Amino acid sequence: MPSIKVDGLEDVFARLKAIGGDIESVQKRAVYAGMGVIRDEVVKQIEQLPVQKGYLKSKDLPRDVITPREKEQLIKHIGIASMDLKNGTVSTAISFDGYTDIKSKKYPNGLPAVLVARSINSGSSMRVKHPFMRQAQAAAKARAIEAAEKAARESLAEMMED
Repeated sequence: MPSIKVDGLEDVFARLKAIGGDIESVQKRAVYAGMGVIRDEVVKQIEQLPVQKGYLKSKDLPRDVITPREKEQLIKHIGIASMDLKNGTVSTAISFDGYTDIKSKKYPNGLPAVLVARSINSGSSMRVKHPFMRQAQAAAKARAIEAAEKAARESLAEMMED
């Protein structure tokens, strides 16, 4: 799943340590802001996927399209995972959570959203590959880093005012 690494914020964190601020909260705010930009780009990439028009017959496999319902369900179930703090580093991921309303014999409660996303993103014997996650990460990386830096600097400014 998409990830970014923001370097160059050492000066921000050094200033924060000097005033005795909460580095973890600044990191989390920065990471969340950056991942929000990537999440929005993933939604944009999903919206651009080719949609099925009419009924597909089994001889039309592998499919090069997704259904409007699959597209709707992917957008509905995308989110930013909870933050994880290890060794002073905050991390998270863009992921698909829960079950879609697309039911099958094997999945009577609905297909897992992550299963639908992976089959579209990586392809399968039934579906042509559309690497929308990688494309979204590449398209939004610079904007995500800018958003993370801006959020970190704003948090620092707020702490210095107090």
